[in-house]
Amino acid sequence: MQTVYIDASSAILLYKAGLFVPCTRYFSIVMETDVYKEVRVPDHPGAHFFLSMVQKKCVQVFRSDPDRHINVDLPSNLDLGERQTLGLYFQNICSDDRSFIIIDDAKGARFCLGRKVPFINALLVPKILWFAGLLNKDDYLDKTTLVIENGRYSGTVIKKADALSSSDLAMFIPDET
Repeated sequence: MQTVYIDASSAILLYKAGLFVPCTRYFSIVMETDVYKEVRVPDHPGAHFFLSMVQKKCVQVFRSDPDRHINVDLPSNLDLGERQTLGLYFQNICSDDRSFIIIDDAKGARFCLGRKVPFINALLVPKILWFAGLLNKDDYLDKTTLVIENGRYSGTVIKKADALSSSDLAMFIPDET
């Protein structure tokens, strides 16, 4: 099972679109402690949901170790949750690992692109689950619409996401086993 490090905005978007639980069935979801705090703000959408996901062991929460050196300079202009998510990813990746990041922060995405860190945004999750045969086409289209309605995606990002093929996204498509 692939390990997925997720930021707060992506987790909330997937929750609102009804995609978070399906993701926990096919990916090992990891949240950094500060990200978990962000999604657990009382009276915010999903606060109780994310608590239950951790209690059911569907999500693992780990702290990024600030004393552990990583060979990457993380941009100081990243929000704390994105910065900690990236730090935790770099502290735990292995050369044979198929782990990746789900991040919906533009600065974080640019960093991942520049460093060739495997990542997607929440907008691509319905497509990936469809390519894996885990959603039918109607559900894929409905869930994509929900993510777009709840997210802040530019027309360019939406067009790029729509144009990606299964071979473009192969490394992110979960195995059904």
